[in-house]
Amino acid sequence: MKTGVLARSLLDFFFPRFCAGCGQPLAHDEQWLCSSCILNLPWEYQHEWERSWPMTFVYRHPTLQRAGALLRYTRGNIAAHIIHQLKYHHHYELGQWMGRLAVRQLQDTGLFDGVDTIVPIPLAKSRRHSRGFNQTEIIAQGMADELKIDVHTHALRRIRDNESQTHFRFQDRLRNAVDIFDLDEQSAQNLAGHHVMVIDDVMTTGRTMFSAIEQLERIQDIRITIFAWAWKSHPLSSQLWAIKAAFEGEMK
Repeated sequence: MKTGVLARSLLDFFFPRFCAGCGQPLAHDEQWLCSSCILNLPWEYQHEWERSWPMTFVYRHPTLQRAGALLRYTRGNIAAHIIHQLKYHHHYELGQWMGRLAVRQLQDTGLFDGVDTIVPIPLAKSRRHSRGFNQTEIIAQGMADELKIDVHTHALRRIRDNESQTHFRFQDRLRNAVDIFDLDEQSAQNLAGHHVMVIDDVMTTGRTMFSAIEQLERIQDIRITIFAWAWKSHPLSSQLWAIKAAFEGEMK
C-alpha cells in the first residue's frame, strides 16, 4: 500500500469522514460524496440557459443574459442534504468544493461566458451572525477561484430578512421576498459595465433572486447572469404561467 493511501486510511480510521449526501462513511479515495451519491446527483439537464424556466419571470429584465443551475432541488434529495451540511455543520471546504464542482461541470455549456464578477446573495445581519457565515459566499469563492474572477460582496445590502420559505405555500413565497435588498451606491459603481453573475445556494420561486436583480440593474451598463447551485424545478407549464401572473401582480 502506498504511503499516501495508508496515511489516508489511518486518518479515516481515527477520524472517519462521512458523505455529505447520504451520511455513509467515505472510502479513502472519495471526497465529500460517496460514489453512489455522485452517480445519483440530480443534475440539471437543460443547458439552453436562455430558455431555462426562470426566464419566464424576466421578460421585463433586459439586463438578464442567462439563468442556470447545477442540480435540481427537491426536499430530502441529495442536493438538499449537501446544502444542509454546508449551512448547519460549517463545512466551509465543502462549500468551496461545491463552487468548483459547478464550474467544472458547466464550463463548456456557455453559462459563464463573459462573466467577470460574482455577486452572492447576502444574508441578513441577524442570520449571518447566528450562523457565522454566508454559505452562498463560500460557494461563490470556490467558483471564483476556478473561473479566476472576483467576488463582490458589498454591492447589495439586505434590508429585510424575509422569513424562511420552507413552510410557505408557493404563491406566498413570492410575496415574502419583495423589497428585501438595497443597492450600496458607492460599492456598486465598481460594477458599471460589468457582466455579473448573481448566485444563491438554492432557488425555489426565484423571487429573492429577482429582487436582487431589480436593484443591480440600476447600475449603468450592467449585464446579469443568475446561477443557483440547486433550483427547484417546476415542469408544468400551467404552473409556470400562474407563477408569472403572481410575480407580475407583485410588480404593480
